[in-house]
This record gives sequence, structure tokens and C-alpha cells, in this order.
Amino acid sequence: MKIGIIGGGKVGSTLAHHLSTQLVSIVGSSSEKTIHLATKYKVPFMTHAELATKADLVLLTVPDRQIAIVAKSLAVEAQQEPAMQSTIYLHCSGSLDLSPLKPLQDVGASVGSLHPLQSFAGANTVLKGIYMAIDGDEKAQQAAHELATILEGRSFHVPAEDRPLYHAAACICANYTVTLQTMAQELMRRWLEPTKPSRAAWQALLPLFQGVAANLEEAENPGSALTGPIARGDVNTVQSHLAVLPKNMIPVYKQLGIATTQLALMNQTITPLMAEELFNLFNSVHHEATTKEETSHE
Repeated sequence: MKIGIIGGGKVGSTLAHHLSTQLVSIVGSSSEKTIHLATKYKVPFMTHAELATKADLVLLTVPDRQIAIVAKSLAVEAQQEPAMQSTIYLHCSGSLDLSPLKPLQDVGASVGSLHPLQSFAGANTVLKGIYMAIDGDEKAQQAAHELATILEGRSFHVPAEDRPLYHAAACICANYTVTLQTMAQELMRRWLEPTKPSRAAWQALLPLFQGVAANLEEAENPGSALTGPIARGDVNTVQSHLAVLPKNMIPVYKQLGIATTQLALMNQTITPLMAEELFNLFNSVHHEATTKEETSHE
């Protein structure tokens, strides 16, 4: 399979690195960027049309907002170059359906998507064993499956109507984890080095985070790795947290606390009575805040 890539960011560069033996060329956002990429991956400089003519499969790894623009441009050129119409086009967005590729579909090209369920840190990002969500027409899905196999990943089908839900799961796993660690860092920084408190706070928390990650890696499902005061039904400790947390963090803590209580109850590490006490505590936080607000307006 001869593969071309349009987009030279983290995703495009990672795929180019892993597909070096199949790579026809990679095109960046400018001529200068394309020359740099062509030199780096030892492939010839090409335009979009040349790439789409010579490749069996073209991966669109540009930002989501640009996929439709690139697809429309390729479709216009494909009307003058029949060879481009037999090429398969896959975008690599996790959240988008196939509608941005409709111009290519309208000129007879096969279209689909392939999204590696991975956080891309650079060209050396590991793809072996990574699950990859695919969609598209029959020909495009087959090509996406073959590509996932080449990358030593595992393909699975996520239909268009489920893409937002699939992407929400990925965001909760990856993005919101970062947000929570940043919140923990903000609380921890006041007791550490005055010159670089944020860095020191994260260094203090990192081993704890890594320990949790190791537990999660060994667990059959993430819920079974739950520990802490809610998993023990320690209402007093949770109450002490709510008494001292910054006001802006309380809503997040409350909602996570409710979800964690439900998980602990499902794990059977707490009794229904303990769960009821915790639920009442979290619900009283909202009631107290509302009462104080109403009083302040009187």
C-alpha cells in the first residue's frame, strides 16, 4: 500500500515515522514546511494533486477545521485528474464524521477515517497495540483496517452517529486527567519550594499519579483500582475536604465525589448506608451554597 500524508503536525509526523517504507510523500502547510518534511523522511517533494495521484491511500492529518477545505480543494483537482478519483482518502479526526470528505465522495473517491486512540507527543509516539477507530465505505474501512495492521494497532468500527460519544470518552480519559492533575498541583504548591512552587508541587504529586497509573495498568477494569476516603466510606474526611477547598473547586469535587460514591457502592467497598451519607453530604453542599446566596440578596 502506497501512502501519502497531508499535514505535517504531530499526528502526520508520527504516522510518517511509522510508515517510512510505504510513504510516497508528506505535504506540510507551506512549501518550506513540505521541503523540510520531504528531506526529513527522505521522500520527494510533491503537491497535493501529485501526492493523491501516486498514492493508494491519502491520510488527512490537518487540524479538524481544515479537513473540509483540503477535501474540497482535492475534489476540484480530481475532476481534472481521474487518477485521484480512485485514491482512498481517510481523515484522522476523532470527533468528526465523514461529512467533511463529501466533496471527494461526490467525485467518486472512497472516503473514511482512522483515529488512533493515543496522545501524540512526537514522532516516536508508540502506536503498537493502540486501538484505532475506523469508519467509511466498505473500501475505505478495509484500507483503514489494513493500515491499522501495518501500524501494529487494533482497528474497531465507530459509526458516524457515535463519534461525539466516542470522542467524549477519549477526552475524559486524556484531557480531563490533565485538568485534575493541574487542580491538585494548585492545592499542593503552597507548601513547597518558594522559587518554583508549581514545578515542585508536580514533582511531589507525580509518583502518586504514576502509582495510580501502575495500578490501573494491572487492573481488569479501572473501577477496581479505586482507593481513598470514599472507597472506605470515610464521610468525616470528605467533609473536611469540602470545608477547606477553594470555592471554585467545590463543584468539581462534588460531582466527582458523587460519581466516586456510585463506583464505591458498585465495588461493594461501602454499604448502602455509607453511600447515602456521602450523597447527603454532597447534596447539602449545593443546598448550603444556595441558602447563603439567597441570604446575601436579602
